[in-house]
Amino acid sequence: MNPNYQGYGYDEYYGDDATGRLDCHSPNTEWKLLGVYRQEFYQYIEQISKHVWAIDDYEYVVALAGLSYMTDEDCYAVGADSSGNTIYAGVAPQQYGKFEMALYTDEYCIQPDENTGYSYSDLVGYSDIDLGSEDETDDDGYSWASDWWYSAQEYTLTDLNDVYEEFKYCTACMDYPTYQDGYFIGDDGTDDDDIINQCWKFHSHDSFTCEADCIAKAHAQGTILSVQYGQATFGKTMSGFYSETSSSGKSSAAAEDESPISRLAANSFLTLSFLLFVATFLAFAVARRSRYRESRSSRSRRLLDDETDGKSTKSRRTSKSKAAGDGDGLFRSTGSRSKSKDKKKRSSSKSKSRKSRSKSYEPPNDGGVKPPRNSDQKAEESF
Repeated sequence: MNPNYQGYGYDEYYGDDATGRLDCHSPNTEWKLLGVYRQEFYQYIEQISKHVWAIDDYEYVVALAGLSYMTDEDCYAVGADSSGNTIYAGVAPQQYGKFEMALYTDEYCIQPDENTGYSYSDLVGYSDIDLGSEDETDDDGYSWASDWWYSAQEYTLTDLNDVYEEFKYCTACMDYPTYQDGYFIGDDGTDDDDIINQCWKFHSHDSFTCEADCIAKAHAQGTILSVQYGQATFGKTMSGFYSETSSSGKSSAAAEDESPISRLAANSFLTLSFLLFVATFLAFAVARRSRYRESRSSRSRRLLDDETDGKSTKSRRTSKSKAAGDGDGLFRSTGSRSKSKDKKKRSSSKSKSRKSRSKSYEPPNDGGVKPPRNSDQKAEESF
């Protein structure tokens, strides 16, 4: 069931500007699964062939040829091996919903025949053309269909598989126009009273409820496409499945891929992705540049700080030394005391020398005692 169905009937899915999508096997489908039932294989092929093609369509001829070739038997005897053991034949399911005719060694068609080397075509011949015409004599005039008929009757059933390929994905229950055995129902098969509900046709002809264990069996065989059943996913989707079936004109991929809206959405997504990439790249580049500048700036600041610190350290040392020389009035270093003593000695010696050179006359001593003459005076007298 499609919860987003807009009520446009056939045109919503098959019209020129179809907005609906028949993609129930896609992981991103909007369709909701209501239930699953299994169909008897022969009835599945027959009910489709009866109501969707005209008697002179290629698909109709191939469908009837395939039905005649496989028969409506589930498993039946077709010959014997060299030892007289019976060989049986039946439909053999293949991957992705394909099928062919195979040989078996048991009456239930479970054990494949791997010893005789025969194929179904070796033991079962062609059948005569029978298109189910209203007048059986009309079939005599359908010699043009012989190539289609006999080409379809071989054990791989390749032509029949190709015709039914499009019915492996979701299709609408109502189709236009509607036929009965190759002929229009009513005037043109499109009147409301002449439409056949294909889903009801399947339900009313040998269909059975298929619950989780039934689906799991088909999943183990690898013969079904992807289906979401509750919280479990069974089967698998063929890569490019919808595009491969679009040639029929009824594929959901055809509507999706060829829709202008889909193309616009795809282009918008690519454009947005490109812009997001460019914006991310620019943001990265700006952040990287800012980080580089910050690192350069921090290194410069460290060099200046080191140089400034050196100067301030020297100035602090100079000021400390000066402060140490002056003292704080309580404590003085030994070096400062020695320096002050040296300065006093130098100043006293200088003053003495100046006094000795400037004074040549000594005033009389009040005590009557003459002071001793210095060496300079003795030198003058002796001279």
